Amino acid sequence: MSIKDILIHVDPAPVSDGRLHLAADLARRYGAHMIGVGLGDTTAEGIFRTTLHGENLAGEWRPTTGTEESLASFVTCHARAADLVVLGQYASDLGMVLDSPEDVILACGRPVLMVPCAGHFERVGVTVLIAWNGGRESMRALHDTLPLLTMAAGVTVLSVDPDPDEDWGTDDVVQHLVRHGLNAKAETQSLIDLTPSEAVLSRTADLGADLIVMGAYGHSWMREVILGGMTQEILSTMTVPILMAH
Repeated sequence: MSIKDILIHVDPAPVSDGRLHLAADLARRYGAHMIGVGLGDTTAEGIFRTTLHGENLAGEWRPTTGTEESLASFVTCHARAADLVVLGQYASDLGMVLDSPEDVILACGRPVLMVPCAGHFERVGVTVLIAWNGGRESMRALHDTLPLLTMAAGVTVLSVDPDPDEDWGTDDVVQHLVRHGLNAKAETQSLIDLTPSEAVLSRTADLGADLIVMGAYGHSWMREVILGGMTQEILSTMTVPILMAH
């Protein structure tokens, strides 16, 4: 199934520009409708509408009249009818207002493309690294990302420090991707003075990958979001866009 609706959160600050242009590239590639969401101020709406006009794309703006504290709930609510959600990595010094993108990732039930707050990313999905551990979240992320892999030149399924007594089904996953017409291969990496997230980011840099695909691990408890260690670490140190699913 193709991508036909892309929801993107827009900040009232220039940090949104790279995120918007990446989402616009995807909308153009798939003929998708763009849905911009953000605080109800003219700055964020103006940034969004300028991008739509400049890229000649169809879209709409949905502002929240609530507070920054309710913004994550607003984005989560409107994400239910989107094929892809695009959010920015939070940085308090860049005028960003969605300070808890992890709330959306864990609650929206949709694939979320997280875009780093630093750097410029022309496109995603040409050289892809899938962080694989055989778990439910990992499987969900892999299958959610298939529409983004139509232009992939290479896909690496990376297992970091796998338990030799467990079957992660890596070979089956690689063959599944191959049957989708993808140039996929499996790799295993041991942890030597690295955390799992450092190992993933290091191999991403070695491959020149433009997209990481991984499951988001964590849960919400009494309205407090508790992330798994690797998910939390990679969200704070990410260097390329990451497709996450929970």
